[in-house]
Amino acid sequence: MAAMRALLPDRLDDVDIYEHYARDWVERGGIRVDMVSSMDGAATADGLTAGLQTPADNRVFAALRDLADAVLVGAHTVRQEGYAPVRLDAGRRAVRDRYGFADVLTTVVLSRRLDFDPAAPLFAGAGPEAPTVVLTCAAAPEETRTALSRTVDVLVCGDLAVDFGLARAALAERGLTRLLCEGGPTTFAELVAADEWDELCLSLTPLLAGPGPQRIVAGLPWPGDPRPVRMTGLLEEDGALFLRLTPR
Repeated sequence: MAAMRALLPDRLDDVDIYEHYARDWVERGGIRVDMVSSMDGAATADGLTAGLQTPADNRVFAALRDLADAVLVGAHTVRQEGYAPVRLDAGRRAVRDRYGFADVLTTVVLSRRLDFDPAAPLFAGAGPEAPTVVLTCAAAPEETRTALSRTVDVLVCGDLAVDFGLARAALAERGLTRLLCEGGPTTFAELVAADEWDELCLSLTPLLAGPGPQRIVAGLPWPGDPRPVRMTGLLEEDGALFLRLTPR
């Protein structure tokens, strides 16, 4: 396996992935988005992100999780990718301790309709060692909210839709200030439209997926002009590129 190289901010031939992604993040925090794409812009292959993942992408994915207080994910992605509570082994807990993170990783699910099964493992299997939080709105079905609240923390942030500003404040009250959004494309698009994202970590896989799959953003058109970004970091391994991008 080739060594990963840093091309930005400094050229290094064997980069420490944790140090690279901890820089300008651990102290600052915010909402960091992790997405993977083919070189022709596809966000999935055969309907799943797994078809685009490389060994290097999987290492970056693990590092980004280890450098987060919580994983933020939309309900559709939870169902599609089969999310379960995140239980960390001793090695990963030691890494998190080195960077000042708690020894548990919270999963935060964003859903305005709560159209999932409260008995699913992500909710029924949650606990102090692998907590789950649900962000929803007042318009969500009260019966489902009640069922979920028996095993997880349910936060109502907004009336007809989730207000990201209220959601960030509610999570911050629980000590969750460094959030890793793992999608999907609709959630990412909503964060950008609301100006509630702070960094995009984009993996570009050296594949052409062909026509059909959606892009890393989906849903309703954004109001106003395209959003400019600034690249603050760039890694390369075996033809795959790993970008750190922030709003300009």
